[in-house]
Parts: sequence; C-alpha cells; structure tokens
Amino acid sequence: MEPLKEMYSREWVLGLGNQIAKVDSKINPLTFQKQVLASPWKEMELKERINRLSEVLVENWHGPLSKIYPKLFQLIETLRSYGVSDFNFPYIFLNDVVTKSGLDDFDTSMKVLEKLTVFSSAEFAIRFFYREHFDKTLKQMHDWSKHKEPMVRRLASEGSRPMLPWGIGIPEIKKNPEIHMSIIETLWDDKNEIVRRSAANHLNDISKLNPELVLEFCKSKFGKSKELDKNLKHSLRTLLKKGNTKALSFFSYDTKWKPKRIKFEVLNKIVKMGSSLEFTVSIKQTPKDKTKVRIEYKIGFMLANGSYGYKVFQLGERNLLPNEEVAISKKHSFVPITTRVYYPGLHTISILLNGNEYKSQKFELKIG
Repeated sequence: MEPLKEMYSREWVLGLGNQIAKVDSKINPLTFQKQVLASPWKEMELKERINRLSEVLVENWHGPLSKIYPKLFQLIETLRSYGVSDFNFPYIFLNDVVTKSGLDDFDTSMKVLEKLTVFSSAEFAIRFFYREHFDKTLKQMHDWSKHKEPMVRRLASEGSRPMLPWGIGIPEIKKNPEIHMSIIETLWDDKNEIVRRSAANHLNDISKLNPELVLEFCKSKFGKSKELDKNLKHSLRTLLKKGNTKALSFFSYDTKWKPKRIKFEVLNKIVKMGSSLEFTVSIKQTPKDKTKVRIEYKIGFMLANGSYGYKVFQLGERNLLPNEEVAISKKHSFVPITTRVYYPGLHTISILLNGNEYKSQKFELKIG
C-alpha cells in the first residue's frame, strides 16, 4: 500500500495551484508547484508535507490572518464548486495557515477555524490555541459543543482530547482531563454518529488517565439505545482490554467464569518478518452454564530495549450454551506497518476470556 503522504502527488499539487490561481491571479500554478515540491520534499513525511503546503501559502499570502482569511474562504468555495467534498483530510493544511498567521488574533482565528473545520478538520490547529490562549480556547470549545454544525461540535470534542494522535500535547488537559466532561456530557448522545464517535474516543483517552471518572460517567448511560450502548462500549475499550472488572460487568461479562477446557496451539513457533503467526484456540463450556464470553488474545511484543510491550486484540464474543465448544483459527500479521516497529526475538501470546489470561506461549520473530 502506498504511503499516505503520496496523496500529495505532483499532479495534486499542480491542481491545487490551479484552484488557488482562481482566487489569487498573482499565483502561478507551476511556480506554486515548484515551491511546494522543493527539496527535501521527497524525504518529507506526511506531517512535514502538510507543514510545507501551509508555509508556501503563507509565503504567498503574507500578512495577518485578518487579510488572508477572505482568500481562504474563497478557496474553499472554489474547491467545493470543483467537486471537492467537505471533511476532506488532504486539505487539513489550510488550518495551519491560521496557526501560522493568526495565533496573536484569537477572535479572527476562531471565526476562521469554525468555518474551515467543516471543510477539513481543525482538530490539530486548535491545540496551538490551547497552548497560547488556554482559558479562552476552553470557553470557545464549550460554546462550539452546542453549535448547529456537527463538524464544529466534533471539533469541540476531538480537538480537546487528552491524547489526540498526531496532536501537540497540552499538559493542562492531561493533568485535568475532567475539564472537558461537560462537553462530553453534551455530545456523547449527539444525533450525529461522527460526533458521538469523537466523544467516545475522548472518553477512551480519559480512561487511560482517570479510569474511575469514565466508569462513573458511563454507568448511568446504558439502555437509551443499542447504538448508544455501542458507543459506550467503544469509550470503555481500553478498560475492557485491560480486564477492568467494573467495565466488563457493564456488558454482563462474568469475570469469575472459567471454561471446562481450553486448548490453545501456536502452529508456527518461528515467524519470519513479513509473514504471520498462526494459532488455534478451542473453548469448552461447562455442563450447566450459559455464559457470554469475550474472547481476546494478547501479544507481548519484544521492544528495542529487551522489555515487552503488550497489546490486546479481539477474537470475538460468543454466548456459550452448556457443553458447547467453539473453535477459532487466527493469523496475526507481522507485515511491517507505520504504527509499529517489530523487533526480532522471543515474543509471547496468550488467550483472554472475560478479562482473565490463559495459556501463555512463546514464539520467535526472525528477520528474513
């Protein structure tokens, strides 16, 4: 699969230059393309390319945000008329124009981000304003949580997450994740699924910092609808994977249940980088019980320093009848991915049933 950064191809950049030229006739599309693709473009990663695109726009539209933003708004409308849809990730660099030219003009920046986030999310840009204008940004996010436009409401939740992937860290939020709970209270059952999903991700972030806060929030929320219960489960996913007894009890997982028999077999004890670990597991229910079972596996990944980092993966959920037996075969890929570095050496794998760990085994990961 081609790296995400390659979405900014030569043709794409030139096409963007053509659209910008419709807004500002002083910009030559070929010159714009040359500025963007200047060395070391080929070596740049995705975030660096996003930064380069915003830098080139700021260089061409130099001046305060109060003078730049009408062109940004016009560019959005031009792109829409050209067929570009809203909530479009490649254009996220437009928000960086605001952070580069409007950080000292809070009111104008908020007006611009409110409009831009509908076209391409401002979740990363808003964090620069948290860093420079914390109290004012906090108030703005609370106001936005009640906005009529769903993507603005989403920004109120997504941009304020304690552990937003790719977002700059905001220590005040990590130390006090409860400051956004009133936003989550407003948005957790929002009519828009994208907004609800963001609120669930925000709650999951908080669960890593203050589990009891999230457990207390969720415990009285169940039963409004299957869809909302599903979102609450997404909110609690980290606690569920950690085997948190209270979180598991919310979904009727009996943490004291034990199977009559469990058989776990790793089919290849030596795994080459780029191939897959293969294993099977069979679970035999007790003669009298009917049990809802959450089935997972946990891999202990060897790290660079020789220690282990653990990650839990789901195998499914079953309602086991008395004496019922279920068998599962699974392959876990060790094809290199951008979000995880694999190191050769001994790794571990075990089975989890309703949060309880069974049958840990070792396997060796080798290069080539």
